[in-house]
Amino acid sequence: MAESKLTEGARQFAEKMDLGAYHEAAKIKSDFGLPNDMLIEAVRKAYDANIKKGDYSLAADLAKKYDLPSDLRLVAAQRSFDRKIDSEQYRASADYAKEYGLPDDMVRMAAIQAFNKSMSVGLVKNAAEIAEEFELPEDMRQQAAMKSFEQHMQAGFYRKALKIAQKYKLPEEMVQAAEKKVL
Repeated sequence: MAESKLTEGARQFAEKMDLGAYHEAAKIKSDFGLPNDMLIEAVRKAYDANIKKGDYSLAADLAKKYDLPSDLRLVAAQRSFDRKIDSEQYRASADYAKEYGLPDDMVRMAAIQAFNKSMSVGLVKNAAEIAEEFELPEDMRQQAAMKSFEQHMQAGFYRKALKIAQKYKLPEEMVQAAEKKVL
C-alpha cells in the first residue's frame, strides 16, 4: 500500500515537472514524503529542458534543490553567472556565485566589478558593504571608507563621518577633524 502511494506521488510529481509547475511538484514531493532518489529522472528531464531553453538559473535551482550531481548544478550556475556578468549585474553575479558554490575567483571577480561600479557612480556606502561582505583587499575597503567619510563631512553629517573613520580605522587626522565638528 505504502509503495503504491509513493509510486503515485512520483507519477504526479513527474507530471507537474513536465508541465513546468515546479512549485506544485514541490508540494507533491512534500505531501507524499517522496525521497529525492525517486525523483531524479523527472528532475533531470526538467533540468535538461531548462538548459535547452536557456533558463540556466532555474536549471541550477532544480539541480540544487533535488540533489542532482554537483557538476550539473555548477554547469547551469556558471552559465547563469556569465549572463549576469554580461548584463553588468555584478552584485547579483557575486551573490549568485557565492550561493551556488562557484569558484572563489569568480566570486571575487564579480565582487570587484560590483565595487568598482559602485565607486564610479558615487555609491560609496554600497561599495564599502561589498568590500566587507566579499572580503575584498583592505585598500579597497579603505578607499570606500575615505570617500564615504568625505561625503559625510561635506554634507554636514559629522557623527556619521566620525563613526566611519573609527570603524575603518582611517588616519587619526580624519578622526580628529570629525571630532572637532561634532564637539
